[in-house]
Amino acid sequence: MTCLLILTANPANTQPLRLSEEVREIKAAWERSHNRDQFQIHIEGALRPKELRRSLLRYQPDIIHFSGHGGGEHGLAVLNDTGEALLVKSQALARLFRALQRQFQIQCVVLNACYSEDQAQAIAPYANYVVGMQQKIGDRAAREFAIGFYDGLFAGAPIDSAFDLGCNAIELENLPEQLTPMLHQRQQQREPQNTGRKLFISYKRDAEPDEAVALQIYEALRPAHQVFIDQTMLVGTPWLERITTEIQQADFLIVLLSAASVHSEMVQAELEIARAQAAKTPGRPQILPVRLAYQEPFPYPMNIYLDAIHWAFWEPGRELEGLITELQAAIAGRKLPLNTNQQKQSILQASPKSTLPMPLPAAALEMPEGTMDVESKFYVERAPDPIALATIQQPGVTITIKGPRQMGKSSLLLRVMDAAVNAGKQVVFLDFQLFGQAALQDSELFYRQFCTMLTDELDLEDELETFWRPALGHSQNCTRYLSRYVLKTVKAPLVLVMDEVDKLFGAAFRSDFFSMLRGWHNSRAIRPDWKRLDLALVTSTEPYQLIADLNQSPFNVGQVLELTDFKLAQVGDLNGRHGQPLNERACQQLYRLLGGHPYLVRRALYVVASSQLTVSELFAQATDDRGPFGDHLRYHLFRLYDQQALVQCLLQIIRGKGCPNEHDFFRLRGAGLVRREEGSQRVQPRCELYGRYFHKRLSQV
Repeated sequence: MTCLLILTANPANTQPLRLSEEVREIKAAWERSHNRDQFQIHIEGALRPKELRRSLLRYQPDIIHFSGHGGGEHGLAVLNDTGEALLVKSQALARLFRALQRQFQIQCVVLNACYSEDQAQAIAPYANYVVGMQQKIGDRAAREFAIGFYDGLFAGAPIDSAFDLGCNAIELENLPEQLTPMLHQRQQQREPQNTGRKLFISYKRDAEPDEAVALQIYEALRPAHQVFIDQTMLVGTPWLERITTEIQQADFLIVLLSAASVHSEMVQAELEIARAQAAKTPGRPQILPVRLAYQEPFPYPMNIYLDAIHWAFWEPGRELEGLITELQAAIAGRKLPLNTNQQKQSILQASPKSTLPMPLPAAALEMPEGTMDVESKFYVERAPDPIALATIQQPGVTITIKGPRQMGKSSLLLRVMDAAVNAGKQVVFLDFQLFGQAALQDSELFYRQFCTMLTDELDLEDELETFWRPALGHSQNCTRYLSRYVLKTVKAPLVLVMDEVDKLFGAAFRSDFFSMLRGWHNSRAIRPDWKRLDLALVTSTEPYQLIADLNQSPFNVGQVLELTDFKLAQVGDLNGRHGQPLNERACQQLYRLLGGHPYLVRRALYVVASSQLTVSELFAQATDDRGPFGDHLRYHLFRLYDQQALVQCLLQIIRGKGCPNEHDFFRLRGAGLVRREEGSQRVQPRCELYGRYFHKRLSQV
């Protein structure tokens, strides 16, 4: 019979953990199992050092599960004689387990505590398997890991399969910590087999030191591993397919992050592919971020992918061999050097504000704190701006901001959020990009995660189980939770900001969700509490594609604001703010080329004003893959290459034949690639640049 010993410690002077729930879930998994007669469970709570030693000697367990707080290199938290935290260091634990292995064999140790990877490594030589957490793990994610792990173990799964089930349980709940648990196997520790791993190096082409560092890493790792690096400058279907395939098959993605590459749309796309693949095959590819003399916080949305994992740091003047050694160690299973919050914070520093900041492909969507940054100097107000800012100051409003990709929706949203805070409102920002595929395919999971994210953003206790009623529909439960708990707990007016709601485009329950939001809007007329709730929605998709019944749509009530490209006068105004790098004739030429595309106009003016290119070079290299817009253009091509219906539709539009399929037109319009001429139904590329570039490239597909 297999003996499982569960040890818990919840010191009085630490943040309370729901350890009893975790224990209850493990016991429930055991009780459900057909193999429960093969296991016996012993539980020791309020663990002190003496109880730790004595319970191990008494029960001689095959499996040890510790649940509580971890302090990284400082140790695991047990209780002292007064019930407060006492940190047991890794070296002490290693000596304890070394002594115990002479008396009995330990099959597995699970250290379900934050930053317990140090202790896991220390005791790994004395147990067949050890699980540790490489960083902070939330209370809920820790419980979900335990549920998945023991569901598998009690069903007869081997320990490594049970570990995978535990990680997958976190992922199925759409929690961002599925890569936090780390599994150590004693045989692998003794005989590491690190050769032959598949590696993908992601970097910004034509940037320095990015490209030089990438090539040196490639040469150093190539003898022992299969390393892919993109040194082919021809763009076509084989290139696009190769990038996707190589990332999906990689064990590790090494991403070089510099001041240039963190704003590269292609680097972002490669990270998105790696993240999506890791969701299907937990732990592969593992992302290894390398900061190249870049010490600022990661911009949105890269911070979503990279903030929680380990980093390496390199700067000019440091020998590259040291970085390569760190990468080799990480490929072999060890940690990159910047693996704690304290270590990460030690290198972060804000750079001096530039009078000419680089234009960003995506606005940094985070809660506004005080004044806006210097980027606002180059923010061009359009007709919807004053309407949006005036509307959000009123009580009980619904605002919809719609427009194609890179139209400036997020920049306007930032100003709306800032105005709301200044008006005394509490703002909650929900980014729908954070919902994974599991939630988009399971309506109950989605609504529960929606409520949980809302609760977390407000820093409230999660009371979902208290208010959720199985007999009610999911949207009814979500409404009940907001009405009976959130709105009664939060006293200030509340602004619920929902960005990227297009993510629900393929969800079967999307009409129900948007009907629920319309119901919240309507409730303001009859229920006083709902008058304290504002809704702000941002979408690139035509509303009728998200909800068929417009009478139930939240997108056609309240204040609906549609953003359009800059006019020639606005391009001229922005040119003046950059110090007039273009004369009037060049400014008109730029407008003909880019059609007032907000991001590309800013990009063009930036590269000329910062003396990276002359005006003539800007226009001469406009459609080059290495040109000023190359990264942006390749990103769109990368997104299009396997969408044959959209490729054919775009080619027909470029050739002046229109697009017979309205669905395809709206998808291309939402992506920011095409538009309808004002006052007519004629469809054309959004700008001349797109027409020229995609006519050449897509004709090769």
